[in-house]
Amino acid sequence: LVQKSCNLVLQKPGDGNPSEIHRDAPLNSPYEIVLWLPLVNCYKTKSMYILKSSKYKKFEKKFKSLSKKNSETIFHHIKKDIIWLKIKKGQGLIFNQALPHGNVVNKEPETRWSLNCRFKSLFSPYGDKKIAEFFKPITLRKISEIGMNYRFPGIK
Repeated sequence: LVQKSCNLVLQKPGDGNPSEIHRDAPLNSPYEIVLWLPLVNCYKTKSMYILKSSKYKKFEKKFKSLSKKNSETIFHHIKKDIIWLKIKKGQGLIFNQALPHGNVVNKEPETRWSLNCRFKSLFSPYGDKKIAEFFKPITLRKISEIGMNYRFPGIK
C-alpha cells in the first residue's frame, strides 16, 4: 500500500516551528516505512536527524521515563546517538518511522523542500490510518489474490 497523497514539507530559514523529535509509531502502524525525498540539497540545520537504529533498544528502555519530558529534554538525552542527514537533491531516504526523528530551526540561507510518503504491506496492522482512508493498494501479489479469493468448504 502507498499513502494516498504525499506530504510536501517546507522549512524556511528561521522557521520557528520545526518538527520536534517524534516517532510515528505507535499511532501509525509499526509496519510502515517512510520515503523522505528532499527536493533540494539538505545539510546541517536544513536537514533532519534520526536516531541510529543500533541505539533504538537503549532508547526504548528509557522511553517510559522520557515520555513524560518535553521534546527538548528528550532531544538532549539522545543527541549523541542521532545522525544528522546530509542528502543531495534527487537522493532519498527510506526509514523506519518508529525511530525517533525530527528537525531543528533551519539556520541555513535556503528553504528546505521535501516530500514524504508512507508504504506498508496490505495485510499488516493499520494503526489509526486505514486502507481507502489513508492508503491505497499499488501492488497485489498473486499469492495475495489467491488467498483473498479462497472460500472455505461448507460444513454439512
